[in-house]
Amino acid sequence: MSARNTSPPATVTTDDHDSPWKNGLEWFFPQAIALLASRVYTKIDWSVPAQFLDKELQAIAFHYKKGRRFVDKLVQVRLLNGADAWLLIHIEVEGRLSGRKALRRFAWRMYECRHRIQTRIMQQRDLDLPPAIYSLGILLENQGVGDRLIYTDEHLGQGVRFTFPVVELEGWRGRWDELESLAPRNPFAVLIMAQLHANHHPNKRTRLGPKFELVRGLRRYGYAPGVAGQVLHLVDWMIALPEDLELEYVQAVTDLSEEGKMAYVTSIERVTRLKTEANMLLRLIERRFGAVDEATTQRIQSAKSPSLEVWLLNILDAETLEDVFRD
Repeated sequence: MSARNTSPPATVTTDDHDSPWKNGLEWFFPQAIALLASRVYTKIDWSVPAQFLDKELQAIAFHYKKGRRFVDKLVQVRLLNGADAWLLIHIEVEGRLSGRKALRRFAWRMYECRHRIQTRIMQQRDLDLPPAIYSLGILLENQGVGDRLIYTDEHLGQGVRFTFPVVELEGWRGRWDELESLAPRNPFAVLIMAQLHANHHPNKRTRLGPKFELVRGLRRYGYAPGVAGQVLHLVDWMIALPEDLELEYVQAVTDLSEEGKMAYVTSIERVTRLKTEANMLLRLIERRFGAVDEATTQRIQSAKSPSLEVWLLNILDAETLEDVFRD
């Protein structure tokens, strides 16, 4: 299947890649670490659930540069030796880091965020020394940066040198066959493939074929219906289509052969319904209360159907934005 040759003018708009990465890391965290930091993966006791410390990050949040977007995740894990450790994952979401200055600022942000987290944990737990933190940078579009970055700050014989690993996601493009071989055991591989498709097709009108082929491949992987639904949700977020092609895409998936159809068609219908409800609520809120901020948008787009249905009813007589989200 391929996108039609005759099509309206190109649709090139900003994708929402922070939301799928935030959700993908939480839903498939062990699988993400297995792909992005395999040496760290082998040192973690995965029988102890990882804890996502979003409130800790919010407490130390600071502004970096207007126009830049990031995904930061702080996760507490238990090591095989019984010790606690923290993983700081920082993803450059929007645009490409170009030039030495941009890379230095990225490295500084990693250093600054790490330092603030260590200070906060030391204060909270009354520690004498800073806790162990593994910092990982993920660049969605860069190439040629290498597998690590170094931040240095030296003056009059004094200085700091901070080295941390970096994953260039584009480096996986040449390992596509490996991603496909890993995908049956690791759903996060599909998220990487979806990101690579989105990078390669900034014009949304060229994405229909690649998106359909990626989703059709999910049938070969044997995911449980719940996992399949989550993966479909992330792919749908990551590889956004214009509205007319979105309808064509849904119809194409619905028309798949009967073999293995039910789990995936049911999932995609649910994802499509959720997306429709979320978009409707966002439009209604914007009409009633003005522009919708990023936090509210994220809350609505990640909500389940029961909540969306309640909020859609609430907005009929809501006097404030807070009234929309009441139980």
